[in-house]
Amino acid sequence: MIPQTMTHKILARAAGRDHVVAGEIVEVGIDMAFTHDPVCEGLRREFRDAFGPDATVWDPERIALFEDHLVPAKDAESRRLAAGMTQFATEQGISHHYPYGENYGICHVMMCDEGLVQPGTVVLGTDSHSVTYGAFNAFGSGVGMIDMVNAFYTGDLWFRVPETIEVRIEGELPPGVLAKDVILTLIGDLGMGGASGRSIEFTGSTIDTMSVEERMTLCNMVVEAGAVNGIMALSPAAADYLAARPRTVAYEPVTSDPGAPFARRLEYRAEKLRPAVAYPHRPDNVHSIDEAMADRIRVDQVYIGSCTGAKFDDIEVAAAELAGKRVAPGVRLMIVPATMGIYRRLALSGTMATLLAAGAVVESPGCKACYGAHGGVVGDGEVCLSTTNRNFRGRMGNPKSSVYLASPIVAARSALAGRITE
Repeated sequence: MIPQTMTHKILARAAGRDHVVAGEIVEVGIDMAFTHDPVCEGLRREFRDAFGPDATVWDPERIALFEDHLVPAKDAESRRLAAGMTQFATEQGISHHYPYGENYGICHVMMCDEGLVQPGTVVLGTDSHSVTYGAFNAFGSGVGMIDMVNAFYTGDLWFRVPETIEVRIEGELPPGVLAKDVILTLIGDLGMGGASGRSIEFTGSTIDTMSVEERMTLCNMVVEAGAVNGIMALSPAAADYLAARPRTVAYEPVTSDPGAPFARRLEYRAEKLRPAVAYPHRPDNVHSIDEAMADRIRVDQVYIGSCTGAKFDDIEVAAAELAGKRVAPGVRLMIVPATMGIYRRLALSGTMATLLAAGAVVESPGCKACYGAHGGVVGDGEVCLSTTNRNFRGRMGNPKSSVYLASPIVAARSALAGRITE
């Protein structure tokens, strides 16, 4: 038997094969697929044009629809897109529909929280950060709208089997160093195209003992290095998380075989890692926190949000830094929880009161400023330090502003200091 990586095993299983080889093209069956409000109405139109007005999706129970980018609707066009999604859900009998309301949020966190991601499966979305699902030992990847039109109708899609880069991290992370610092360091080392068309497989004792939410942060940002997907073996913590989900069923996790083919290997000692900051206007423009402190970079806004940096643990760790203190004069601290479930937990746990006492503004869930659509757009010449995943020019709504990326801990401390600091 040819040794296989985790990604290769999942693609082989989904293609009905006993093995696959990097570089070959295979047709894989899809276990779960989703789209969201910026894309759904266009997808619905293309679906009808391609397959006829009465065409039905391959399996309505394996499709999910999310309102998350334009919530609450900022204008009539945003509301039209949301209404079109509701109509598509009704036409197709799609029950995994999460419109703006008491149970909605950013698609990637919702997919995990709702138990729609299972180990050993193929999960696709019309969003590049669908790579998040590798935290649960799934092949998660983002695809374009036309590819998803086909996937919704046929239940399968062609993939070129990627080569795999192994990233091994051993040891215990120092206090104040989070998964965001790890992934920024990796992206800085690889460069934005350094993993182009490849899979990134995380291994090592640091990964094995990471919390579920930190594992999600790691996988979420592999696409910034160009990776097709990120993946890691199922950990006890991830298994416990899945056991508590409402839709978890029997699953078959995968592990890489001894001698599995890796195109490249990178190794890190966790103890040597330091907080990292990505400077404008690229996620791979990574500097150490020491450099950032020496540069004395003032901040006008600190944004704790997105699928990368607004999970419950992300916000709680920031709140611990803010407790009993006040945000620096002139700094806007915006906190946007990823989901309504997290929003409620913050309120019930008392964490929201801590945030408000520190001078933060806690917004309703959604992608908001990360997407640059509304809610938190930065002004001309202003600087935003953000826990999001991208800092391209104009990403947060204004090409005349500058966005820096950092962990929730660095974000909270910087909000207190008025400049980027440890």
